[in-house]
Amino acid sequence: MPQITLVPTGQTFFADPGEAVLTAALRAGLNLPHSCKGGHCASCRARVLSGSFAHPGPRPAGLTEDEEREGFALLCQARALTDLRIETREVRPTPDVEVKSLPCRIERMERIAEDVMAVSLRLPAVEELHFLAGQYLDVMLSEGRRRSFSIASAPADGRLLELHVRRASKSGFTAQLFDSMHAGTLLRIEGPLGQFWLRTESPRPVLMVGGGTGYAPLRAMLRQLIATGDRRPVTLYWGAAGEDGLYEHEWLRRLEGERPGFVFRPVLSGEPPPSWRGRRGLVHEAVLAEVADLASRDVYASGPPAMIEAIRTGFVERGLPRERLYFDSFDYAPDTLALRAGPRAG
Repeated sequence: MPQITLVPTGQTFFADPGEAVLTAALRAGLNLPHSCKGGHCASCRARVLSGSFAHPGPRPAGLTEDEEREGFALLCQARALTDLRIETREVRPTPDVEVKSLPCRIERMERIAEDVMAVSLRLPAVEELHFLAGQYLDVMLSEGRRRSFSIASAPADGRLLELHVRRASKSGFTAQLFDSMHAGTLLRIEGPLGQFWLRTESPRPVLMVGGGTGYAPLRAMLRQLIATGDRRPVTLYWGAAGEDGLYEHEWLRRLEGERPGFVFRPVLSGEPPPSWRGRRGLVHEAVLAEVADLASRDVYASGPPAMIEAIRTGFVERGLPRERLYFDSFDYAPDTLALRAGPRAG
């Protein structure tokens, strides 16, 4: 069982044979930098100082040839072949945010779009899960598999944890959720996880960019801002293929009139209905066309890998400092990707 040592902290953990380094770190309670966990976003890129590792299959999309030659790895994909020393760091949000594995049950389910279900989870009365707005949790499945979902509710919303789950395939966990699960179903979760959270110490205006259910963690941030009385200006761009995908459009429109400084900009990438008067095209392109002062803002972006990669490139080129871009890249789990690639995968 290979031992992994983090430099410079000296923290150590062990990886099972064939287990991704990031998975082993999370299992050990170490919150290493990461986002998509699919090899695309490069958030978990780290230099391997000593030891041997391998990425399964071809070089991951988030790693360049030069980086691979220089000994960098994507920890969400890399498997340790020997003991490793890795130059990276654990990210700790606040002392009271502790990763826990807990049972829970589904309190209620509501279909909020054709392929999106709002799921409210209730923890045991004796347990609490402290998290920051924007973080996610994993639903634990059999054979060590897990599914990651952003927490769409804010810490200030109370004990119920709300998830916005998109149906990913015609079989697997999300299919079971839509087809056979019900209020009272028992699950086990692990969290909170991730480095995507609202930085409350910054006074700068906030620009949020969401694609599809990438809106969920942004919703948590927005609700936390409202609950705590934070008056920073907030602009939300939310993109979806069709109008049905903007499933909280009406609430966000009402919020524009109720909260000074909040602006909502919906964007449709598909063919809009005749009544549509909003923006059209890709959501990140709408931001670039309309927002001239990116350099003065904190940007929170959440959505599919292609959108995140376009934002990481285009927004920085337009003057956004890299350290003011916080992102969460959504991707499907490897076994779900395989299902979707097969015949008739939905």
